[in-house]
Amino acid sequence: MASDTHRSRWARAGLVLGLGLGLLSPSRAGAEVLWRGDFETGDTSQWDSAQSMGPDRLRVVTSPVRQGTYALRVEVRQGDDPINASGNRNELVKHDNAAEGRELYYGWSTLWPSDYPLTPTWQVFTQWHHPGNSGAPPVRFVLGCSAGDCGAPLTDQLFFIVNGGDNVWTHRPLTRGQWHDFILHIKWSADPASGFVELWYDGEVVLPLTHVRTLFSSTDVNYLKLGLYRDAATQPTAVLYHDGMVQATTLAEAQPAGPPPDAGVSDATAPFDGAAPPGSDAGPRPDAGAPDGEAAPDGGPPPTRDGPAADGEGTDSADVDGVTGCACRAAGGATAGPLLLLAGLLLWSALRGRRAPPAVLTPPPGCARRGRG
Repeated sequence: MASDTHRSRWARAGLVLGLGLGLLSPSRAGAEVLWRGDFETGDTSQWDSAQSMGPDRLRVVTSPVRQGTYALRVEVRQGDDPINASGNRNELVKHDNAAEGRELYYGWSTLWPSDYPLTPTWQVFTQWHHPGNSGAPPVRFVLGCSAGDCGAPLTDQLFFIVNGGDNVWTHRPLTRGQWHDFILHIKWSADPASGFVELWYDGEVVLPLTHVRTLFSSTDVNYLKLGLYRDAATQPTAVLYHDGMVQATTLAEAQPAGPPPDAGVSDATAPFDGAAPPGSDAGPRPDAGAPDGEAAPDGGPPPTRDGPAADGEGTDSADVDGVTGCACRAAGGATAGPLLLLAGLLLWSALRGRRAPPAVLTPPPGCARRGRG
């Protein structure tokens, strides 16, 4: 009788351990995709509106794609000014509730084709704009910089700019002709002690968690703009591609699906599925027709703290040696919970048929949850 009682207690303990660890694992602790703007609908209906000269400037295409079936082809020509503001642009708009206190992950991929024109002018390809009509946006990703802004003409350098003008990460040279993956972990706040950013680029942590102001005012609600917005002085017609945009609550949910594919077809042969994006009049015009303050003096990146990188060198201003935790984090978040639950159930099942207490089972090692504040 004593043996049966002992066995029963161990069985119950194993079951509780498995269920508890499974339910409390990262994969079940509130992991959620909040919104997708990945164009897998075959059109731009996931987005709220477009600031575009016409359907030929923002096209949903079937090649090249980073994941799934569809991606967005963006084209900007000199003079494209759909909202009568500064610069030239064609962009999609999503009011994604980037409000005070929200902590989010954004993941997306961008492809600059091999013949993309590199010019020493600022080109914003992803930004979160504030609700005002003036001033540079608080969070933006930029390619290129003029000699006037950076002290030397930079045509192939990426910038991540926060708080309107703080360069928190740079990288050069940009490799054209292949997809580049971005994951941004951000807490929206007007308080620099509370707000932060963290960045993964092509699967590696390039900016560790850095506290900075990400809203100009605690009452602001920023909104997302994806496409291409550039200095009006830029002459060549430019085409780039975006794919896989997602807003999520965990790093695992913001990961791209698998390794980057071949870049696919050239710009000239990219097919168009015929679905026109929303018109530039659809939804509110955040800039209300007034200049939005993203003109060259404020819209371009400020000088980098360490000066321009040497030609031909790949540099990250905030690179972290040896930190490549994306795949590990995804695997741990996605599988640790089910494995622990299964281990507990197997332990309970085995103990029901044994007289002796079982050996202690060590749960499978999970990955460290890197990058959490």
